[in-house]
Amino acid sequence: VRTIMDGSTAVMQAIHFDDSKRLRRALLDAPRVERAIWQLAVQVGGQSISPLFWSLRSGAHDTAKFMIQDVLTIRADRDHYYYGADELFRYQPNIADNILREAPFLAETLLEGLIWRSHKSQDNLRPVIYYLKHMLQDMDEEQMLSRALISYVRFNHPQTIMHPILTFSLDLLWEKLAKRFFLMDRVLTMFNCIIFILAECILNAPTLMDHLVINKVLAGGRFLVYSVGFCRLLYWHSVQCCRACKDGALTRICGVKIPQYLTRSSDILSLLLMMDLLAMMTVEPMFHCMGKPEEHPEHEGLGLIQYRCEEWTDEMSLLYEIFVILGVFLYVILILEVGSISVKLSEYRVLCLHAIEQVLLCFGVVLLAIFTFSFAISGMTREVHAISNREWDDVGASLSTLIRLAFGAMDLEGIQEVSKESPLLIIVIVLFMMLVYSFFFNLLVSQFCGVYTSLAADIKGHARLARGEIIIETFKAVKLSRWQKFMASLDLDTRVDFEEGDIGLAGGIKDFEPALAHPVAKDQIIRFGGRTDGHLPWPEKNHEDEDNMEKMIQRTIQKSLTKMLGKGGKAGGSNMTGGDTDATSSSHHSSGKNDAD
Repeated sequence: VRTIMDGSTAVMQAIHFDDSKRLRRALLDAPRVERAIWQLAVQVGGQSISPLFWSLRSGAHDTAKFMIQDVLTIRADRDHYYYGADELFRYQPNIADNILREAPFLAETLLEGLIWRSHKSQDNLRPVIYYLKHMLQDMDEEQMLSRALISYVRFNHPQTIMHPILTFSLDLLWEKLAKRFFLMDRVLTMFNCIIFILAECILNAPTLMDHLVINKVLAGGRFLVYSVGFCRLLYWHSVQCCRACKDGALTRICGVKIPQYLTRSSDILSLLLMMDLLAMMTVEPMFHCMGKPEEHPEHEGLGLIQYRCEEWTDEMSLLYEIFVILGVFLYVILILEVGSISVKLSEYRVLCLHAIEQVLLCFGVVLLAIFTFSFAISGMTREVHAISNREWDDVGASLSTLIRLAFGAMDLEGIQEVSKESPLLIIVIVLFMMLVYSFFFNLLVSQFCGVYTSLAADIKGHARLARGEIIIETFKAVKLSRWQKFMASLDLDTRVDFEEGDIGLAGGIKDFEPALAHPVAKDQIIRFGGRTDGHLPWPEKNHEDEDNMEKMIQRTIQKSLTKMLGKGGKAGGSNMTGGDTDATSSSHHSSGKNDAD
């Protein structure tokens, strides 16, 4: 404490005690042009310290909130506007990440400070200016997307991402830049999927493969599957892995370090598809049978390209079919991300993804029940040998029968025969059916309802988060020159008018919102008269004296009411005292709001 009191500034002392009133008094002497810097960078001894960062790290959240609000308050004299957004992000480029890590409840305080709303409305619309320059452009010119926006997206909070300036910024990036690159990538994936389906699922019919022209078309299609589809994925993942290793973007999962980009579902599916295509090439009949003599006389005349030969065994055929099935599903799942072009489709996609989790959990417990009952039935040797139906002879047969029974693929006539021959076995089977149908599947329905109820209020936020992740990933393919051209088109260096004839600040985009969406009772700009020298401090009101005066008036009124009521009105006095207490509490709240203003 002695070191802080003797060697630090008044601002740092206020942070130590987490006293916003003390901090306000410390800033009374700050020159107008340096007021924000006093709160963002001070020299203490031989070290440079950021008071705002220190307040966040030390848990002085009251003073941290005051500093954020004070720096992002627009003040004006007769000649100039003063606004600390540029200084805030210049001295604290990671301010959003620091707030979300240390004090997440201050996240909206920062966002609200980047918005100006007029206290006047016209035709039920209110002018609003989003100062989103630092929500789009990072302070590091070699980077593109702002660290602040990335932090808010990665924070993964559906309520926060729905803040107006975040939705406006994400929509602007999506419509003007990211949407085009995203669709180009997905169109290429759709093209590869179509070629894959034609080459592996349609043209592979035996009657078509014997036709000379279709045989060559099929060979060309499969060549495109491996050259365009596989080589494209191999190149992309190689680049991402090298970039992750170079930048140290690695994460540890089960003790193994993997590139951080592989923690995202779409990239994992893309890697699985690449591995599936690689596995398909190892059992591709076109490669194994190329140049081999025809196995059947009717295949003569097809040339070097053959799809059936002795070298391509039945086991290879089975593996090839499995890999084809996996490839179809992986391609279709990747294409489903195209739904992100619409918020409505993205909302439905989010619901489906959360529902799949419940389906997998349900199938897991159903599978456990199947194994449990199949083992139990296999132990009933007397009952199993007493029935004529051979579907329950051993563990394998019981497993197969219970799986078909659980998913409705079994004829119930066989169950009726068992009921006549073995009452004990039918009791076990009925218990299994009750557990699966009456409990697990009904529980799955209730889980669906619970998922929808929990997501309904925040479904748009979840959809925005999904789109935000896509924007971040898409920007990896955007060139710096294209980004600079986009930023130049926004013309953020031009000052935006607050009102007609009132030329405001640069770095914002003006828009209109419904007048009742965010009511504003008074002008958000604090205006001062008098001298306009930037080295003079701002004239400040003595908030502490106002608070003391208000408390004194409240005590005076309360004493007067007590005297008027007298001893005979204790009951009424009790009610009146309660009312005064409420009034006092309300007055304190209003005082707090005035302090914030």
